[in-house]
Amino acid sequence: MTTSRSWGFAVVVGLVVASALHVVRGHRFEMPISIPVVNERQWLFWDGYHETADSFAEGARQSTVAHLAARGFDPSECHGLTFLISLDGSTPVSHGVGVTRLELVEGPGLFITWTQMPARLHSFAAMTVPESAVALEELPFVHQNKTAPRARVGLFVLASPGRLSWHMLCWSLRVSWLEASLPPTRLHVLVHSIKDWRPRDWLDALGEAAHLLRGFHWCTGPNRYPTFNPNVYEAKTLDNYYNKVFMIMGLVRRHGYEYVVSIDDDVLLPPWTFARLISSGPEGDDHGCGVVSPLLQNGVPSVELFSELWLEEEERRALYQCFASSSARFCDLFQSSYCSDASEAEVPHIAAALRDVSGLSPPSPWSAEAWYRQVAQVPAEARGLHPVRGNATCMQLALHFALLLVRRVWASAGPPTAGLLVDTQRVFPYFCNNVYLVRSDLYSEVVHDPRLVLGGADEVTLNRVLRRKGMPICFLRGSFGIHPAYSTNPRFTEL
Repeated sequence: MTTSRSWGFAVVVGLVVASALHVVRGHRFEMPISIPVVNERQWLFWDGYHETADSFAEGARQSTVAHLAARGFDPSECHGLTFLISLDGSTPVSHGVGVTRLELVEGPGLFITWTQMPARLHSFAAMTVPESAVALEELPFVHQNKTAPRARVGLFVLASPGRLSWHMLCWSLRVSWLEASLPPTRLHVLVHSIKDWRPRDWLDALGEAAHLLRGFHWCTGPNRYPTFNPNVYEAKTLDNYYNKVFMIMGLVRRHGYEYVVSIDDDVLLPPWTFARLISSGPEGDDHGCGVVSPLLQNGVPSVELFSELWLEEEERRALYQCFASSSARFCDLFQSSYCSDASEAEVPHIAAALRDVSGLSPPSPWSAEAWYRQVAQVPAEARGLHPVRGNATCMQLALHFALLLVRRVWASAGPPTAGLLVDTQRVFPYFCNNVYLVRSDLYSEVVHDPRLVLGGADEVTLNRVLRRKGMPICFLRGSFGIHPAYSTNPRFTEL
């Protein structure tokens, strides 16, 4: 066996030095553990290609219970196992033909509960044999995809810790599939938190549409795809958002998806809007669209399109008045919230950001065109500017009005006429990418763009690519979607 050092099983720091091993038929992981009740050391052996992580974890639990009972101990006191690995990022890893061993490290180790164990096993695989980890992640779902037609659309959910709105996402997908309104599609869930590794719950929520789920993918730790963009890999190796961006591209290549649908897990779409989005690729191609997106109540730049379509006149007037009376002192990293005089003095980059937006003045009465003309003059990476992002009052007002419509909209079948709204005049200078469809070859340009390393994740670079290629932003005519709040809102978690 050859030995390398793999960092980051508990507190992710450093890099992985992977072996040249490419697993085809089987791979065994050997892991040192201790049974807490008796402090007895053992080795666990997981053959990842012949037993799922869930099945293995349950087998380990049952074996431990039987072992403790046979020795006269109370099995109910054992809630998991302690993995005898380093907590400071220095666990040695040995690689052999078909074998990866986490070498024993003296110390307290990492206690892993039975429920956490499947996610931890996949995290170990991702960090020690990244070239094989995707196959392991998809293995539990292969049987339910065997008879399905080849998918043209890869649907990628970017999960964030603690959110529960994915239940609604699954419900909308389930209804869309039952109504036979989805093209061949596969769902991939990208997670970076142990608590969010819940494939069984997702399968239950999808119900009859469970076959859509193609994989859960671990995106914490070192980036698995260094060749996609070496500069980004070196600069942002442990950035979980960039890891998700690269994971999307890796899965696109693996499965040959023609279109990417990316959705943050806090975006809520009724079934008919979701189905139209997933199906919109060919029509978007006909119009030369760079991206296709549903209308969101706080979308930038779809907030006015949503308001004109869905809000009553008095509601729209109140929202637009809020926009018109807002500040233009945008200053945070994504230029999406406001700063005070105190914060300007405390944080040097804020002064520079304020200089960039010093010419902005919200039009009164509110005019979307007038606002976007102003925004088009600020630096390209800072054009996602809008009071619906920066002003918490306006953000919450937009959400309030949208929520009044939910019961009626979700129960409807959508508008009788569809089609796309195409920004042929290039009115919109920037697109905030909470949810959208894009061609895979265009997304590949984003991932490989040398400027991706400059920041703003894929959003800023996507907008650069759209501008360079002269491609319009397109929206689903008559659609409806809710994105509760941007993270700059003090009540973000609550909303």
